[in-house]
Amino acid sequence: MSILQHATVLVIEDDEAVRRTLVDILELNGIRTVAAANGIEGFAAARQNHPSLIITDLAMPGMTGYELLAEFRRDEALRSIPVIVISAAVERAATRRGMNLGAADFITKPFTEEEVIQSITTRLEKKDLIDELDAFSHTVAHDLRNPLATLCGRIELAEMMLGRCDEATMRQHLAEAAKSAHRLSRIIDELLLLAGARRQTVVPEPLDMAAIVVEATDRLESILKEKSTMVRQPAGWPAAVGYAPWVVEIWVNFISNAAKYGGANPQITLGGETSADGRSSRFWVQDAGPGLDEAGRQKMFVPFTRISTVRAMGHGLGLSIVRRIVEKLGGQVGVESSPGAGARFWFELPTTAPAPKPAAALPPVLFTP
Repeated sequence: MSILQHATVLVIEDDEAVRRTLVDILELNGIRTVAAANGIEGFAAARQNHPSLIITDLAMPGMTGYELLAEFRRDEALRSIPVIVISAAVERAATRRGMNLGAADFITKPFTEEEVIQSITTRLEKKDLIDELDAFSHTVAHDLRNPLATLCGRIELAEMMLGRCDEATMRQHLAEAAKSAHRLSRIIDELLLLAGARRQTVVPEPLDMAAIVVEATDRLESILKEKSTMVRQPAGWPAAVGYAPWVVEIWVNFISNAAKYGGANPQITLGGETSADGRSSRFWVQDAGPGLDEAGRQKMFVPFTRISTVRAMGHGLGLSIVRRIVEKLGGQVGVESSPGAGARFWFELPTTAPAPKPAAALPPVLFTP
């Protein structure tokens, strides 16, 4: 799925015709837009909507584009949003001033649709990569530190008490050390999966969803037994295409979370159905836990920009990885829940692989004696 389809772009332009043209270009390419007629309205709209990217003119009444860039730079919540300047000003000094104030790109009027979309795509991909690197650094700095400290502490205690404590106490220390080691291993696996999802190019293939779910539940057998979990599955699964190793990880994440947060003796129901138009299939994991309110639902599948500040119920990086790999497979992901009614985490995948793009014709070659 294109990075543009999840983007919200704020257009700040005082010329109504130019503003309308930009909005039309963006909406025709599946991009959600917010428009403002001047810098003051634009700054307010940015704070209210927190867009993925901002496009702004320079010469505007009330607050110029330069002043607007300076305000964005001072605002902690807005400073990381890429800003593209579109202006008739072509002087090198104007471009340099805009770049010094934090502009990510500079497009001159008149512009083409290709220029605008290419610039937006490039800036969003760059920001996406930076956000992932931030997620990596936060995970390494914080999530790895606690289990590593516990592991080291338990091993040191076991070493100090070797020969001076009973076997039960020694086994407890070793069990806690093993638990921390397993947690470290899971976090490292998540980071490796995230890295692979970005680098690896996969060809979608028909999925044997029954076998995939069996593999996921087999991997979770110890957790499911420990929680006395009941897992109900349908007699059959709808068709879908994707990359089986990644889809296994989706089920592992969803089922393990349902077991952890589904209450005592969790009751988990798995299911799937094909959409009315037959173009996609939705798969889900339904638990009977306490459910989520609106604020809780908003914290699920957080963008990488917010991983450092939001660790929703401990889901954290895992659900962000699920979102990443589902979108790379051409699908989408979400959660339905309300307090007291459990939660249903779902993902959708295409039912057929996209047709390959036809290869460009080779230029004719003249063979001469």
